[in-house]
Amino acid sequence: MSNWQPYPRNRKILKHDSFVLIAPENFDESKKGMPLFCEVCLIRFNSKEDEKVYEQFKCCSACADNWAYSHKEAWSQGWRPDEDKIKKSVEKRIFANPVIVFE
Repeated sequence: MSNWQPYPRNRKILKHDSFVLIAPENFDESKKGMPLFCEVCLIRFNSKEDEKVYEQFKCCSACADNWAYSHKEAWSQGWRPDEDKIKKSVEKRIFANPVIVFE
């Protein structure tokens, strides 16, 4: 079970052996949110577009652009591209360095 403690600026903190989690006071850990990585290509989500697409297709926007939109019916029935196609697609992507801001 969790041992959340109050934290400044209407937040709370949970200290664990291997990490520290700081969340808004109203954070509910029982609700399952969006994962950090695409379930198809395993690349980290990094945009609002990824968030929007995930709600519809359970993948990142790049995977949706490559496969989900063009195979919408099959996608909704569980079809996914094979690992080789996914690997080739990931190799063609250009990745920017993320900017992480801590408050």
